[in-house]
Amino acid sequence: MRKTLRLQTRLTLFVCIVVLISLLITLVFISIDTERNIHDQEKMVAVHTAKMVAESNMVKEAFETKDFDELEDYTNHIQKITETKFIVVMNMNGIRLTHPDPSKIGKRFSGGDEKPVLSGKEHISTASGTLGDSLRAFIPIYNNEGDQVGAVAVGITMDEINDIITAHLLPLYFAIFISLGVGVIGAVFVARKVKNLMFGMEPDEIATILKQRSAMLESTKEGILAIDKTGKITLVNAEAKRLFSKMGISKNPLNQELKKLLPNSKLLQVIESKKPQNDRIIRMNGLELVFNEVPIQLKGEIVGAIATFRDKTEVKHLMEQLTGIKMYANALRAQSHEFMNKLHVILGLVRLKDYDELGEYIKDIAINQQTVTTEVINRIKNPVLAGFLLGKQSYIREQGASLQIVCESVIPNTSVSSVIHDLITAIGNLLNNALDAVSASEIKEISLSLKYKNDQLFIEVIDSGTGISKEEQSKMFEQGYSTKGKNRGYGLYLVEQSVERLNGHIVLISEKGEGSAFSIRIPYIQKEEKND
Repeated sequence: MRKTLRLQTRLTLFVCIVVLISLLITLVFISIDTERNIHDQEKMVAVHTAKMVAESNMVKEAFETKDFDELEDYTNHIQKITETKFIVVMNMNGIRLTHPDPSKIGKRFSGGDEKPVLSGKEHISTASGTLGDSLRAFIPIYNNEGDQVGAVAVGITMDEINDIITAHLLPLYFAIFISLGVGVIGAVFVARKVKNLMFGMEPDEIATILKQRSAMLESTKEGILAIDKTGKITLVNAEAKRLFSKMGISKNPLNQELKKLLPNSKLLQVIESKKPQNDRIIRMNGLELVFNEVPIQLKGEIVGAIATFRDKTEVKHLMEQLTGIKMYANALRAQSHEFMNKLHVILGLVRLKDYDELGEYIKDIAINQQTVTTEVINRIKNPVLAGFLLGKQSYIREQGASLQIVCESVIPNTSVSSVIHDLITAIGNLLNNALDAVSASEIKEISLSLKYKNDQLFIEVIDSGTGISKEEQSKMFEQGYSTKGKNRGYGLYLVEQSVERLNGHIVLISEKGEGSAFSIRIPYIQKEEKND
């Protein structure tokens, strides 16, 4: 398997190559422009020098007098001033009259590019002569009558031009070299910065994590929704889309405003308060959702919030296990303990052969049990609720307190099966709360009253406990609030939730040190009995 370069190395090489190519392109364009400008400047120098010589009175007089001795000194002087390589004055036959090398005077001009000027045409050319390759400017010489009598050739060698170009480009080469070094250092810094931003992971590792994250989000059985600081939805998994569809929201939630889509959500408040909201019930379009909303922190800054939610009906069985079903188990366990204690007493009396006392004991148990059981069973027609209350009575008695169950009227069975589960949750948690309240009291008495009238069920739980202060009453239905320590404060919260689901109403009357009385009223539809 071929081993690929690490991301940091690839980024460094990529940035270096980009910088190098950019600098080379810059160098090429500047070099071409510099070379063109210098050639243009040297051409102008050569042309201006040639014109100055051609229009000189000394040159015109020399052609009239045919005395060219002083002319050579003049051209040599001009050559030094203008720093040109040569200034040659020639006659109409192309014979040199002046030249930097005296041995060349009197000989024909070499290069072959002088012919146009001898015909009266000014021009510039590049040719090879006795002094090597050179840039030449040719200007015709006219006498005072306007007749051409000769020509001037001014030359600058190509070596000199190239030296000038090199001298101008040397600072550029140095700047390119410095820029390349800075670019390499910047490339290394950028590569390290990108590597740190990606937590040291390679692209293939990031791709794997992204695939795993997408698979996890899409396969989870909870809806997941995330928003940014502005309240725009940035993430929605498949389960969330399914639940939205059940609520009648058909369009894609991504990039939608949360307020328009879920007005009951508190994700924006979570961002502002930086505190999570747990196990909230949101009702929308006939659907009940259990929401958990938490802020998203990145380097200590809140950048958004995320919500996980499930359909309440889908988690109903789990809630029943944590509330009503747990209470069933506790009640049955209490009855089992009480039954075992009675069996131990009976076994002891049998071994002592005290049969008279045994008979009285069994008679008392039977009468007491029959009285209590008969009252509950005859008055409460739902067997699940009746069995739960009998078990709860045994459990409270086992804890050293007493529970009196009073049915002021017959409590019929209900036609809605889910009502019983919520009733057990509410009554069970109220009885547990009452048991905690009387645990520190000398008199440990609890009373449960049930009454059915006009399709309404009235429930009242009274205890002889320590009571609840006004300050505690304002917070007692909040989830997690408790005066009994950590990991408590769910009982009364579940009571309130159950009563709300039953469309009921709950009232508390309590004074500190005088006990408490919880009164509940809920709609209760009687189940119609079938006639045989």
